[in-house]
This record gives sequence, C-alpha cells and structure tokens, in this order.
Amino acid sequence: MNYYERVQKSIDYIEANLENKISISRAAQTAFMSVSNFYRMFFSLTGYTVKNYIRCRRISLAAPILIEGSMTILSLALTYDYESGDSFSRAFKRTTGLLPSDYKTTKSMYYFERINLMDKYFEIQNTELLEKYPDIKVLKEMEPIRTASFCYFGKDPETHAFQVMTKWVLESGLNINKDKLRIFGFNNPSPSSPDQLEYGYEVCVTLDKDFTFKDSLVKEKILEGGLYAVTNVRRNGKSDFGDEIANAWKRFNSWLKDSKYIFGSHQWLEEHLGFDDNASHTGGIDLYMPLVKI
Repeated sequence: MNYYERVQKSIDYIEANLENKISISRAAQTAFMSVSNFYRMFFSLTGYTVKNYIRCRRISLAAPILIEGSMTILSLALTYDYESGDSFSRAFKRTTGLLPSDYKTTKSMYYFERINLMDKYFEIQNTELLEKYPDIKVLKEMEPIRTASFCYFGKDPETHAFQVMTKWVLESGLNINKDKLRIFGFNNPSPSSPDQLEYGYEVCVTLDKDFTFKDSLVKEKILEGGLYAVTNVRRNGKSDFGDEIANAWKRFNSWLKDSKYIFGSHQWLEEHLGFDDNASHTGGIDLYMPLVKI
C-alpha cells in the first residue's frame, strides 16, 4: 500500500470508532507507521491534525442530534467519548464558535464531511488494470511544491545528499515530524549504465511559504507537480533496498504498456517515508512515475 492508502485505513478506523475511545497509537498501527510519522503524514494529506479531525467529525455528528433535542448534552458527551457535558460544550464551541445552548437557536448548520483520500487524490482507474496491478494507483494532478534542495554528485550520492540535508534540517531548527515535512528525492543526473558508480542525487524537503533561506549550499526549488502513478516500496528490515526499487520500476513499465498513459516529461520522484527525531530515514519509499494521458 502507498501512504495515501495507509492513512485512509487509519481514517476508516477512526470513523468506525467515533462513538468509542480512539487510540492514536492504534490508528498509527493501522497505517503501519510510528505515531510521530503518522501525525506528520495525516496532517500532510488531510490538512488537519488527527485530534482535530476526530473532534470535528464527532461534533459534526452530534450537531444535528442537538438540534433535534433527542439527547441531552451529557448523553451526547458520553456517546462521543467526552468526560463531561462541560468538556463537550468546550469542544463544541471551539469547533462551531457557539455553545450548544446557542447553537440550538441558530439557523446555521455545522457539517464536517468524512475524508476519503482515494476520492480526493486518485483518478478513477480501469477495473481490469486495477485488478492486475492493485499496488499502482494514479494520482490526480499534483500541485507544485516549494522545497529546500541539495544535490550531490559522486559515489553513493543518496547517502551524501541526505547527510547534508539532515544537518541542514537540524541546524535550521526544523523537525521533520513536528513540522510535518515531506522528503522527496531523485537522480540528478541519473547514471548512464547500471555499473556507473558516480552520478547525482537531489534531496528536496517541503517548506511553507514563509521560510527564508540563509544558506548558500541549500537552495529553493519548486517541484512542478503534474500527473503521477504511485506505488510503495517497503524496507523489510534492509538498509539498502535498491533491488526492490528496481523491481518496482519494472512493474511500473509493465503497467504503463497496459494503461492509457505514456511516460511524462516532468520529474519522477521518490518520497522517503518514516523519519526519527534525528531526521534519519527509517521507513520505505513511495515512487512517483510521471504520466501523460494518451
């Protein structure tokens, strides 16, 4: 599963338990992520923190019941896992801007829709192709992304590029998990043959629009976005999973021959998933293959 699908599984778990106690660690396990990486990826894809999403969904379900008057505030609080009527009322006002007692008299209606990442991010695909390649999904048009970029040319460029970017991230006061950053990479330039040892690798770290660069080594780069197919490569306990990445690209190429797409000219990408608090990569990779519709 790519990380969109993994986060969607956590959303499905949350939705099934809005009237029960929700464990964040269980939600992270459902997404096959550590809690810190789960917080980062959930916010990155939904635009909401996990706890905010849970609160908004619960209040959205409670609001029409409150208008109907079929349940007391205390009953609603206990139904949606609040300790008391007061804690529910505070959450309700924080979400809707009104106390429950005032909300009953308003004509406005608060509604927060369940998020479906597959509908939000992915194209509708051919059923036969999806059955043959269930691990490959087509993203809707990806928006341009502002990043900090560093490219290293030489032997073992991935390791060296990540060493420089890791140091830069830490010295810049950034935290990949707390700041909910995404990490992309790609060969630049690619090796001309499998046995070429010296080539380039570029690492890009997402940034918000207000970040100011103070380093001459790390530069601003805009990843142009576009249409992509995505698949996941798991680490499976290995420090080097180059063979798995190569096999995933072969599978991409087979999928491409059966699809309604051709290889695009925009940049292919590797998104590195799973980082510890020292900015070391501990997880797998999502591969993004650029596409153009035929």
